[in-house]
Amino acid sequence: MLYLIGLTCTFLLTGCWDQTEMSNTALIKAAGVDRIDDNTIELTVEIAVPQTQSQSGGQGQSQGSGGVTQVLIRSSKGKTIPDALEKLQEQLPRKIFWGHSEVIVINEKLAKEGIRDSIDYFIRDPRPRIRSYVFVAKESAKEIFSLKTPSYSPSEILWDIAESQTLMHVTLVDLLQRLVIGDVFLPMVEKLPPAKGKKSNETFAYIYGTAIFKKDKMIGSIDDELTRGVKWIQNDVKESNITFLPEGAKGYISMNLQEADVKLIPKIKGDKWELTIKTRTRAEIVLNETNIQVKSPKEINSLEKQLVKQWEGRLKRAVQKVQKEQKADILGFGEAFERKYPKKWRKVKDKWDDIYPQVEVKYDIDTTILRIGAGTATEAR
Repeated sequence: MLYLIGLTCTFLLTGCWDQTEMSNTALIKAAGVDRIDDNTIELTVEIAVPQTQSQSGGQGQSQGSGGVTQVLIRSSKGKTIPDALEKLQEQLPRKIFWGHSEVIVINEKLAKEGIRDSIDYFIRDPRPRIRSYVFVAKESAKEIFSLKTPSYSPSEILWDIAESQTLMHVTLVDLLQRLVIGDVFLPMVEKLPPAKGKKSNETFAYIYGTAIFKKDKMIGSIDDELTRGVKWIQNDVKESNITFLPEGAKGYISMNLQEADVKLIPKIKGDKWELTIKTRTRAEIVLNETNIQVKSPKEINSLEKQLVKQWEGRLKRAVQKVQKEQKADILGFGEAFERKYPKKWRKVKDKWDDIYPQVEVKYDIDTTILRIGAGTATEAR
């Protein structure tokens, strides 16, 4: 028996017959897709080439946990992504490997035509990582990946920004799930203007807003402030800051909102559809430029009411933009009605595009200021 166990372990410890050595692979870190003309797309990839410290010293390098990594940018054109990928492979001496891919960038022009075909390839092919973050670029994806960024490659910077979750962060699997349900959204990136004396490509990309899609076609965008309002309604905010000018005071107060609990409460009365955005949060004063005595219960109560008013205004502006103007259900209203009224939903889901913009939205917001900070010099006097 012991002999058989030992023999079995020997077979299990042997290498895979079809394993590809890392030294013979081109590690794809990121991919970008641009529309060139009606029949041509361009695929751009960022390839990581690990090097030892002794091999370093050139441009196009990023500092990773495993040492210095050289980054190469390669592009190829084709009728489809697989067609362009095949031509790209012909340019490379190493076999393309998708196991390290982290970022996918789609040009705005292509996004407006529809992203379903592009995303379909990355979803169907088992090699790209479904946890890769997806972005829409105002410039070409090729231009984004060709930026000369110090220390970190363009894809590493975008990945870090997405991981911070300050603004929108959407992975391939998130996007697939949203496409099945209906309307989608993606973070938008563009180049930061280069510093004085620097070349146009000596800068980096940053997230500046959110692309809004009706089904799979981009129909518009929202800015950072509205994006934060949308994220709040989606219950996708760990914390957020809001600054406002208190009534009758000079100077601003900034508050940090934490521990948010947001619920969408749908209600159908006959032919009238209503939805209440109910949110409960706690706040901490992080800056007080006024002479308001925030240790006074009366003043705290007044600030809580003003904070609610400010926050409700932000949520209303977000709803007005995406529900009334863009008519894209990225807020999850349809899902809320489907959960509570499944039978009713099955009867009207094909008419949801007409119903959604007419849903009356109400707000139930409660904020409690728990911590007031150490106090300002004005308060100490």
